[in-house]
Amino acid sequence: MAVCTKWCEFKFYTRLLKGTYQNSRTVSSSARVTSCAHGEPERKHKKYTNTVALPRTDFPLRLDSRKRIDRDNYVHEKCEFSTLYDWQRKHVQGPEFILHDGPPFANGKPHIGHAINKILKDIIIRQKLLQGYQIHYVPGWDCHGLPIELKALVGETNLSAVTIRKKAEQFAREAIADQKEAFRSWGVMADWDKCYFTFDKQYVKNLLRQFHRLYEMDLVYRDVKPVFWSPSSRTALAEAELEYNPAHCSMAITVRLLMQRVPDAICSFIPPHIASVFALIWTTTPWTLPVNQAVCFNPDLSYSLVSIDGHSGEMYIVASELVEMLQQKLCRRVEIVTTFPGSSLGGARYIHPCRSEQVQPFLPAAHVTTTKGTGLVHSAPAHGPEDYLVALEHSIRIECFVDEAGCYTEDAGPALQGLSVLSEGNEAVMTLMSENILHSEQLVHSYPYDWRTKQPVILRACCQWFIDTNAIKQKAIEALKTVKIFPEHGGSAKSGGGLLAQLERRPYWCISRQRVWGVPLPVFYHKTSGTPILTESLINHLCYLLDEHGRDFWWTLPLDRLVPEEVLSEHAVSLDELEKGQDILDIWFDSGFSWSSVLNGQKVADLYLEGLDQFNGWFQSSLMTSVALRGQAPYRAVFVHGFAVDAEGRKMSKSQGNVVDPLDITHGGQDKKSEPAYGIDTLRWWVACHATEHSNIPVSRNVLEASAEAVHKIRIVLRFLLGTLHDLPSDVDVNSEPML
Repeated sequence: MAVCTKWCEFKFYTRLLKGTYQNSRTVSSSARVTSCAHGEPERKHKKYTNTVALPRTDFPLRLDSRKRIDRDNYVHEKCEFSTLYDWQRKHVQGPEFILHDGPPFANGKPHIGHAINKILKDIIIRQKLLQGYQIHYVPGWDCHGLPIELKALVGETNLSAVTIRKKAEQFAREAIADQKEAFRSWGVMADWDKCYFTFDKQYVKNLLRQFHRLYEMDLVYRDVKPVFWSPSSRTALAEAELEYNPAHCSMAITVRLLMQRVPDAICSFIPPHIASVFALIWTTTPWTLPVNQAVCFNPDLSYSLVSIDGHSGEMYIVASELVEMLQQKLCRRVEIVTTFPGSSLGGARYIHPCRSEQVQPFLPAAHVTTTKGTGLVHSAPAHGPEDYLVALEHSIRIECFVDEAGCYTEDAGPALQGLSVLSEGNEAVMTLMSENILHSEQLVHSYPYDWRTKQPVILRACCQWFIDTNAIKQKAIEALKTVKIFPEHGGSAKSGGGLLAQLERRPYWCISRQRVWGVPLPVFYHKTSGTPILTESLINHLCYLLDEHGRDFWWTLPLDRLVPEEVLSEHAVSLDELEKGQDILDIWFDSGFSWSSVLNGQKVADLYLEGLDQFNGWFQSSLMTSVALRGQAPYRAVFVHGFAVDAEGRKMSKSQGNVVDPLDITHGGQDKKSEPAYGIDTLRWWVACHATEHSNIPVSRNVLEASAEAVHKIRIVLRFLLGTLHDLPSDVDVNSEPML
C-alpha cells in the first residue's frame, strides 16, 4: 500500500516491534545455544555478530525512477486494493461511514485537481476503516452537460440531436475509463464495480420521478424571467456555470432622457427660457436601451434640478448626493437649482430613448442607490432581475428584442436587427443616441463569462423552468446550521459562511437548458395555451420507454409513442394539440439528486468533500433538493479543499503553460532529469501535507522534492523495522483491535 497513508502500518510495526522484539532476540539466542550444544563450531568472523540482533532485509533504501514505477505497479497488482472495499463491507461490523462522492465531469483526462480530491477522500476513509467503521464510498461521474457536448461537436456541423448524443456518450465513456484507471492507480479504495453515472437508465429514471415530485409540490414552475444566457453556447446558464472576468471592459455612458411630464414639485423652479428638462441615467449596457421600459428612482433619496455649463436652455434631474460626482465626470460646473424628495417623481414621464412616440413611467424601487451613476436607473425588465421584479410589481409586460444568438430581433428596428448586442449592436445603439450621450468612458470591472467558451454572457428574458428557491431557502438555511464545515474558519467566505451567503442571495434556480446532451425535461405543452402536460402516468410511461428503447427515446420516438392514450384522455386533448418540450435538465439538477440514487433516498452522508467552487455548485444543489423533498441536509459534514497553484501562486491554466499532470509526478515527464518519476507515494504525501486547508495548494519542483524526501525518511524507518523483524515467525498473533 502507498506509504503516505500507512501511518497505521507504521503503528502496527511499532506495536509488533515492542511486543516481539525481546521474543525475537530470545529465539535467536536459543538457536545459537542449541547450535553450540550440538558441537557445531562457530566461524570466527561470526563470533560477535551472532550475539547482536542486527537488521537484515532486502528492502532497498532507494529506488530509481524505473524501479519506482515498477514497484507502484507491483503494489497495485499484489495488494488487491479492488477487493479491500468488498472485504470490509462483508467483514467489518462497526457503524457505517458514508462519504458521498461528488461526480467529476467526464470531459477529459485526469488532472491534478482529481488527484487532490480522490486522495483526500482515500485518506479519510482508510482512517475511518482503521477506527472500526464500515465504509460506504461509491465513485461517480457527471456525464451530461455542455462541456461534454462541446467536445463532441469539435470539427462537426449540422449534426442531428441523436448523432450529437451518440458522440457525446462515446466521449464521456472514454473519459470515464481514463479517469477511473488513474484513480485506481493512486490506490483509492472504493466500490469500483458499482460506480454511478448520471446517464445510467436507473439514474435518469430517478431524475424524471424526482422532477415530477417537485412539480406536484409546486416547487418547480415555468415562467419568463431574465436568466444568464450564453450567446456563444446558445443556452441558459446557472450561476455555478459562470466565471467572472475581473478585467472585462464595458462602455459606461451617461444618457439624458427628455421629460414629457415633470414633477409638480419642480415646475415653479423652471425659468421660461428653459426649453427642455432631462433625466440623467447611467448604464454599462447601452445595448439594453432599445428595450427600456421605465426609469427607477428611490423615494427615500433627495433629487436635484441642476443646470450644466454649456447646456443653455436645458435642466437635468439627478440624485443630490451625486451632483459633485457628475461635475467631476463632465468637467463642467453643475449648479443646483432646487432639491426635492424622490417621492415627487412618482407621476413623472419621459420620452423613450429610441422610440420618440413612446412615453415611459418613473417607478419607485429600493435597489436604486447613490454608490454610482446618477440615482436614476434605466430599467430593462428583460435584462435584469431587479428590473424584472419592478415590472412584475407594476404589471408591465416584458419585452425582449434579443434572440438566442445574442443578436437584435426585428422588433429592435432595421438599424439594429441582426447585430450582436455585445459588439457591433452596442456600438450602433451609441451611434443612434450620440446626441443624448453626455459622457462615455471605458469601465474595467468584473463580468460573468461562460465557463466553457470563455465568452461573455448576457441577462436575457426567456421561458424557462425554475425551482422555487424562495419556498426552500429558509428551510435550507436552518438545515445548514446542523452541518459542520471543515477546515473550520469561522464564518468566512471560505467556510460555512460561504455556502450560507451563496444560499441567501440566490434569487431563483433555472433548471432548463437548450441543448441535447442531457436528461430530457419530461413535459409536453398545449400548442395554443402553452399549458404544461406532466402527470405521474406520463412519467411512468416515459420510464418504461427508457427501459425499452434506451436513453435516446425522447429524440427517436414519434409523438404518438411518447404520449399514451391515458394522458390524452386525462387532459381531454388530442395529439395534434400537443408539442414536445425541447429542453434538457440542468446538470446541477442531475448531480444534485445523486443522494437520492446512490444513498437510496433515505441515508444521510457523513461527509461531502469537494473544492471551494462547490459552495456555489454541488454542495448547494444537493442541499436544495434534499431539503425540498425530505426536509434535511444530505450531509452531516462538509470538507472543502483549495486548488492547485504553481510556485508563484498562479492558478494552473493551459494558456500559461503551468499545468502539472499527475502522471508526470508519478511516472516522470519527458525529461527524466528535470521531471523525475516521484511515484504514487510522493503524490499522496504531497496531497496529505498541502491539501488539508482551504488555501491554494502549491505544486512545484521544490515542493515535490520535499515530499519525496519525507517519504524517503519513512522508508528508512520501515527498512529498519523490516530488518529488525526479519526472523519473526509468521504465525505470531497480532492484536486485532482498531489501530487508530
